[in-house]
Amino acid sequence: MGVVTKNKTWADEENVTYTDLNATFDTLYNVVNGNLDNDNVKASANIAASKLDSTVITTTNSKTLTNKTLTKPKMVQPYTDIVVETDGATVTFDLSAGHIQQVTLGGNRVLAIDNEQAGSAFVIRLIQDGTGSRTVTWFSTINWAGGTAPTLTTTASKSDWFGFICTETDTYTGFIIGQNAS
Repeated sequence: MGVVTKNKTWADEENVTYTDLNATFDTLYNVVNGNLDNDNVKASANIAASKLDSTVITTTNSKTLTNKTLTKPKMVQPYTDIVVETDGATVTFDLSAGHIQQVTLGGNRVLAIDNEQAGSAFVIRLIQDGTGSRTVTWFSTINWAGGTAPTLTTTASKSDWFGFICTETDTYTGFIIGQNAS
């Protein structure tokens, strides 16, 4: 590996040009062959290992962040796949698999929720099969906006979207997002 040498010294209040900065950075970059990983930075810039090893998070490891503040975090993948649940006499929506779920109803069904947490929000899409006229018995303790459980669209192959917020264990606030959708 090459050695990083100081090739420019700036005086107090001297104007620094972008050309000077680019040349200095290019020298450092070339010394480490474009690979600014922990080992190269430590070797070329003489930064103490203790300053890097315990704080660096790379794309290949994880770090537990307890009682930390994230300022302006960027969501890399701010979406989730729609989880397709299996139809059956009781359809259980497992929220650990994802918070947007759907099922095609093949008969009148009982709905259940698994792995919910207070404060979590989730969405359920109920799709009528090719026959239609399917109904559901909702999971426990839903406080519906407006005070009444919605009537499902029963037209064959149409769907209804519902949103929920888990307010405490087995207690939810429910909302109609949209009905009679294709």
